Amino acid sequence: MKLVKVLCVSALFLALWLHPSHAQDLRGKWGVGGFVAYNMPMYGFGDRFGSEVNKWGLNFSYVANPRVTMEVEYHHASLDRGVLETKPFMWGVTKKEYASKDVNPDSRYDMKFNSLLLSGMVHFRANRSMEEGSYSPYIVVGAGYYNHDTVAENILWPGQTELDAKGAGAGVDANGDILPAVVMQTQQDTRTAVAANVGVGLEAFLTRTIAIDVRGRYHFILSELRAYETWQLRKVFPMQMVDFAAGFKFYFWD
Repeated sequence: MKLVKVLCVSALFLALWLHPSHAQDLRGKWGVGGFVAYNMPMYGFGDRFGSEVNKWGLNFSYVANPRVTMEVEYHHASLDRGVLETKPFMWGVTKKEYASKDVNPDSRYDMKFNSLLLSGMVHFRANRSMEEGSYSPYIVVGAGYYNHDTVAENILWPGQTELDAKGAGAGVDANGDILPAVVMQTQQDTRTAVAANVGVGLEAFLTRTIAIDVRGRYHFILSELRAYETWQLRKVFPMQMVDFAAGFKFYFWD
């Protein structure tokens, strides 16, 4: 929470400090846009899920002055094929390692995000324009709420006994050793957490009303994922990730 406050105050300070005297040139312009992003979970979060193009979003922009644009953003991200599906664990009965997905194809460990953010884009150029062919680098600072739903389903239970496995109709492997068959009860964590982000980007105008926007951001989320000790996965807190996004914006003049 303290980091979020610091980032918000920093964005406000920059907006006031960079406020130009000729702000009326662009003041009041607004637009809508959309983007797709390559998402990279980091640290403990990265140990759970891999990186891929799995995020898309929509945004609404308001140009406060040539230096500052305010943006409201919704984004959705799906993180599939989590490590609980593929990381092997040692089963005490046979002293062999098993990956849940290899034994039970219905195993899944995934996460979905639905997020709402408020951000400030501070452009470096004091003489920024929105004319065809113009471009403008910027920094972006934002905060908001990230709602995430994490589901572990049909994951093999490492603590099952041979009797448990036989009772669940276990098969045998090529060597005749019994296979684990009992799955854990479905575990679902749904949380809504405060988060902050900071990054850099570039906006380039194809026409006076259509722009390409590319950016990279670091996200800091005050939420957690439970530990799975058997797989040597410690509790994750906070959740951190980086994304690289590209999209279009359509501006409308007042």
